[in-house]
Amino acid sequence: MNSLLDFEGDLLLCDTPDGGDIIIDNGLLLSEKQFSTAVYLSIFGGNKDDAGKVKSSNEWWGNKINNITENEKLRSRFQNIIFGLPMTVKNIREAESAAEQDLKWFIQEKIADEINIYGQATGKNMFNLKIEIKKDVLTLFENTYSLLWGAGNVSTV
Repeated sequence: MNSLLDFEGDLLLCDTPDGGDIIIDNGLLLSEKQFSTAVYLSIFGGNKDDAGKVKSSNEWWGNKINNITENEKLRSRFQNIIFGLPMTVKNIREAESAAEQDLKWFIQEKIADEINIYGQATGKNMFNLKIEIKKDVLTLFENTYSLLWGAGNVSTV
């Protein structure tokens, strides 16, 4: 991608109780240019059983397509932690680090130059993940995902 002006957008993917879904309006698939789909797939895509730390048979099948670059592969580091480990202060920090790893392709592809991640427990097994992605001090993307730690339900605030 040469510049943000070349970005034609992704299909709009929205959160649903059982994962994500595309939006169809008057028979047309809706798209968006705000990176929400790219961020969503980066932190919740792939196989949730793939921690992304070593080569694994749990790797998402789409990562095995010929000519896919390392930056295009979905690893599910964040998803693996919040669905597989208990919510502790240490694991919250691990989840923040994993989300940053899952999103680092934004910097590698020069789409962004700063990614800020902040995780916070908000109740028993309730967790918020705030993501802010910037380029040249301008915010390209900002969202807070409210999660039930240990379950597959995701919603955005």
